[in-house]
Amino acid sequence: MEQKPTIVVLGVGRLGSALASVLATAGYKVAAVTARRRTTVETFSIATGIFAVFNNVDAAAQGDIILLTVPDRSLLAVLDELVAGQRLRRGQVLLHTSGVLPGEVLAPARQFGVAVGSMHPLQSFADIETARQNLPGSAFAIDGDPEAVDAAKCLVADLGGRVLRVPPQERALYHAAACMASNYLVVLLNIAEQLMSRWTVEQQDALQALLPLVTGTLRNVSRQGTAEALTGPILRGDASTVAHHIKALPEEFLAVYQSLGKAALGLTGNRITPAERRQIDSLLASNDSQ
Repeated sequence: MEQKPTIVVLGVGRLGSALASVLATAGYKVAAVTARRRTTVETFSIATGIFAVFNNVDAAAQGDIILLTVPDRSLLAVLDELVAGQRLRRGQVLLHTSGVLPGEVLAPARQFGVAVGSMHPLQSFADIETARQNLPGSAFAIDGDPEAVDAAKCLVADLGGRVLRVPPQERALYHAAACMASNYLVVLLNIAEQLMSRWTVEQQDALQALLPLVTGTLRNVSRQGTAEALTGPILRGDASTVAHHIKALPEEFLAVYQSLGKAALGLTGNRITPAERRQIDSLLASNDSQ
């Protein structure tokens, strides 16, 4: 059996700790981990038995694959540390996990013979425990040098994930799509929760009332795709109900409703009549909510 490469994780926050833990379970030797706060890396080391290192340069020297899982705002600063430390070596692979940045931002490490790239998990990490649960099976956006891409593919395969080859020039668009699917879904649910809480004792009760609807919708999407899973008044061509919604909604949420309504109108295809489409489109374009 071919020996798996040694892993080093620079930045054991939510994502870094999940990657270190899951890869260790998958049979990789995680030689070292670092974190900006000493207490963070010490706590993680005690919990997992993975060696804590308090210097990124020393840690990186111990790995065949170096996973740079720090926040985007810290990425180039840590890269500068590694380059200035001059302990990177030929044959190593340096991968960052930023969603919006291409692997090319790590180009200065190539002077040491290091292959560079990116490996971004298309997943949400609200806390460390759910990060470990959510990571396996996720899609990963990968780009970079051929050796880095090959290394990332092997890691993703051992995580039970799927590879997305996103061109470097399209990373911002890819990340915007991810943001809309995850972050803005949370925002939409918060809006719905605020509205629904008018009829519950606690706001959290409103969310609990909404969750079966949300999970049922996601189940429909997974089985049928987005267009076929669409339900509701716009799909029915029901302009009267849309008008009632627009009249009832608080002004601060009206623009969101109208914008998403226009997008929903685009999913209806030929399932509504041209007259129904024009009437609903007119309502969604109106600035008059009264």
